[in-house]
Amino acid sequence: MPAKIPWLPSTLPPGARPETCPKCGRRALIPWTLRRDDRTKIVMRTWVCVECQVTEERPEPE
Repeated sequence: MPAKIPWLPSTLPPGARPETCPKCGRRALIPWTLRRDDRTKIVMRTWVCVECQVTEERPEPE
């Protein structure tokens, strides 16, 4: 297993509602940061798995 990335969470925060990670299959995928796409102006949420550190971006409702 690769090393954990220090600026990403490595444990589930209290009260988190994790989803199943598409890579490792564990219930450890949590919403992490928000950003606005410069081209489309859509708000995107970065989700991170606290187990395998995979990230994915999803559009966030405004």
